[in-house]
Amino acid sequence: MSLVFDYKATTLLRGLMLGMHKSNQRGTGSDFYKKSSFLDEPDTSRLDLNASLTDPFEGLHVKTFRQRSKLDVQIFVDGSSSMLYADKIKHIQQLFDSIHQSVEAASDHFYGYLMTQSLSTIDSASTLQQAFSDIRPEQNRAESYIKLPQVNLPRPSLVFIISDFHWPEKQLEAMMTLLSSHLVVPVVVWSNAEYADYPLWRFVEVTDLETGKSRLVFVSRRQKNAIEQRYQQRKHYLNQQFRRFNQRPFWLTDHYDPRDMSRYFAMQ
Repeated sequence: MSLVFDYKATTLLRGLMLGMHKSNQRGTGSDFYKKSSFLDEPDTSRLDLNASLTDPFEGLHVKTFRQRSKLDVQIFVDGSSSMLYADKIKHIQQLFDSIHQSVEAASDHFYGYLMTQSLSTIDSASTLQQAFSDIRPEQNRAESYIKLPQVNLPRPSLVFIISDFHWPEKQLEAMMTLLSSHLVVPVVVWSNAEYADYPLWRFVEVTDLETGKSRLVFVSRRQKNAIEQRYQQRKHYLNQQFRRFNQRPFWLTDHYDPRDMSRYFAMQ
């Protein structure tokens, strides 16, 4: 199955660089916009003979087109320790590759970064895999988000943030504020193994991947329900926070399908 999906960001497309996306920029494009008076847009190369000859007031008319523009697409991948849990890395690589292929298919500009203690440039899924293999399984909290102002974002871009968003409230709000001038797609990567797959009536070793600390927990039905409820509350909280910044998250749990991403943008 192809990993390419269709994306759009019409509100961002005001640049003069020609590309494949429909925009609001008038120019020498192929997308017909409207008919205008020749006095408003005096360009003889776009003269509409049919409208001009049939005008009872003998006015001249021209055709107005909208050009197609290029788009800057930025990907910021959370490299904190909790992203190493279960099969998250596999799904992140597939999503990264899907975005990369889609951007190339649209002839847009692609920029990828991994956020750990430092901000690293990532240009392919294989580079991302290698970078993840170098991450220590504790004491890594993607604190390089504070370096986002150093990234070259010369104009509003389409920004994907790939994370499980197990971040402190201040970190989440700070990053959303830094990117508030861009069209942001928060991709929330969760695994059922985090909250739904605990076996009942057994001791389970639970490890906090952010700190590396482990402890034994006896899982009763009450505790399992409490864990699941906690995640539902977290999901509700994240939806509310993203809504504050006029963003709609894409939820990725244990499976990625590029058709779901196409549907996501179709609803924008």
